[in-house]
Amino acid sequence: MPALRFEDLLKDPDRERDGDRWGAEGRPVLLLNEAGADRSAWWPVAARLADEHAVAVLDLPPGRSLAARAETLAAYVAAMGTRAPVIAGHGPAALVASLFAARYLAHAVVSIEQRLDEPHHDPDTERALHEITGGPRRLRCRYLAIFADAPQPGYEAWLGQRIPGAACAAYRTEGDHPHLSDPERFSDDIKAIAA
Repeated sequence: MPALRFEDLLKDPDRERDGDRWGAEGRPVLLLNEAGADRSAWWPVAARLADEHAVAVLDLPPGRSLAARAETLAAYVAAMGTRAPVIAGHGPAALVASLFAARYLAHAVVSIEQRLDEPHHDPDTERALHEITGGPRRLRCRYLAIFADAPQPGYEAWLGQRIPGAACAAYRTEGDHPHLSDPERFSDDIKAIAA
């Protein structure tokens, strides 16, 4: 199935693409796929969510800053006429989702395997982390951080001080893709946070 690319959708946001969108009703759920990752890994989750939500798996544009990718996501959301989506991302894609929520309107962010308190040597990541956790606008949406193992003690409290109401979940799965190791639980968590 062909990838659903931001650039294509901005030209024609209403066109149909088999395999990239599921469902048409309910709160929109956007699953962000990091550039170079196999987008099809999200499909089992998307299929589980489609009975209650309009779901799209979106390939993030490669080679751009996190801020530029958040801006492209905002243009996509506006072009689709989508309001207050649930946005889920793994690793750097979770930073894009969080940055979008800091700048625009999101119902919820689901951050997978991405801590917001770790220092980075990459200035782009540092700027994004600063804006997400200490910028001029606080995130005012639901926020769920999912990890395969529990994060360091105190992380959930630290996160809750910066994003009111934020919660953490440890799936106790192998590897660093808990959402794919336990897609049923992940889908249930998305449905709950989207309500």
